[in-house]
Parts: sequence; C-alpha cells; structure tokens
Amino acid sequence: MNKNKSYSELDLKWKDEYNTSISEIDYQHQYFLSLVKRITDIITDTNNHIYCHRLFTELIYYAQFHFYSEETIMIKCNYGDINNHKEMHRDLIDLLTNEINSMSDNMADYQHFIQFLLKWFVRHTMEEDKKIAACMK
Repeated sequence: MNKNKSYSELDLKWKDEYNTSISEIDYQHQYFLSLVKRITDIITDTNNHIYCHRLFTELIYYAQFHFYSEETIMIKCNYGDINNHKEMHRDLIDLLTNEINSMSDNMADYQHFIQFLLKWFVRHTMEEDKKIAACMK
C-alpha cells in the first residue's frame, strides 16, 4: 500500500489475498471493510459528521465482537500466541476509542483515521490472522 495515497484513492474492495481460509473470519473481515467503505463514502459524499461519528461507534462495537469471535476460534485450535494476539486486539480497541474521542470535525482527522484503519486491517489480516488459519489446519 502506498503511504502517500489518501483514503479516497485506496481500493476498499475485498481482495483474495485477504482470505484466511476461515470462512467466519473472512466474512467478518469483509463486513469490517464494508463498514470502513461506508465511512469513507459518507465523508466524501455528504460530509455528515454526526452520521460519521455513529459509524465510528459501530466500528468499535463491531471490532470488539470480531476480536472476541476470533479469540474464540484461537482457543478452539489451541493457538500458541493467543495472549500476544489478544493484546494487539486490546491495543487497537483502545487506539480506536482514543482516536474517535479526540477527533474534531476536521476532514484531515478523518483521512488520517481511515488510512490508519486500512493499513492496520491489511497488515493485521495478512500477517497475524493468517497464522490462525495455519493453526486450524
């Protein structure tokens, strides 16, 4: 991913390379990405800050649900690095919450936040979540 691209230039479509081969996780990742797309669309199309902040809150709740679900899968397959993975999840929830709470209605804040989400999503999915799939085999 090019660090110089703004979120509006990033491809927010699901890519095969994001597949973990665990259908439950992949489905949840697809929904997460679609939620990020909805946020970028509302910022780009209407600049409706109230609706956007509601979507940010939904994003936090969805991430909490997804992480809990993912951790349950890790327990099922006796994933060896579960504590480190859970810590990454906790850190992200804290970061998401802090970022959202500190955001003004400044578009630069929104762009920075979306870029952070996408970079985190791609890195975490490609590097960390695929390790869970290896454990499931």
